[in-house]
Amino acid sequence: MENHLDIVREDFKTSPFWDFIGLQMKELKKGYVELYLPYNPNFRNVRDSIHGGIYASVLDTTMGMAGRTLGSDEVMTIQMNIQFLKPVVEGGIYSEASVISESRSTVLIEGRLFDENKNLIAHSVGTFRVVKSI
Repeated sequence: MENHLDIVREDFKTSPFWDFIGLQMKELKKGYVELYLPYNPNFRNVRDSIHGGIYASVLDTTMGMAGRTLGSDEVMTIQMNIQFLKPVVEGGIYSEASVISESRSTVLIEGRLFDENKNLIAHSVGTFRVVKSI
């Protein structure tokens, strides 16, 4: 399993999208992922808070990576529900995701976003299709 986690780490490091938005890995273990996104003024919407699309991208990424930690080569979002709780106008965003349940071909994953003060700013639950290699 540790070898597979190394592969997930390397995929994260070489992802053009994740590099483009500036995501940083904080923790990666079987069934759990924590990422950090530094504040970028280009993420602001017309209300000067971070755009909800950034929230969604970070949650989807974090939850998808949590699915991959179970030994999956491929993880695809089937459905994702997000509750946007608070805006962020400055400071970075922390995300975490943990696997709730898994079957042979799908996983149910919970994702959470926090601001720099550890306030919950968004919550998500998603179903992901997985193709396992091990």
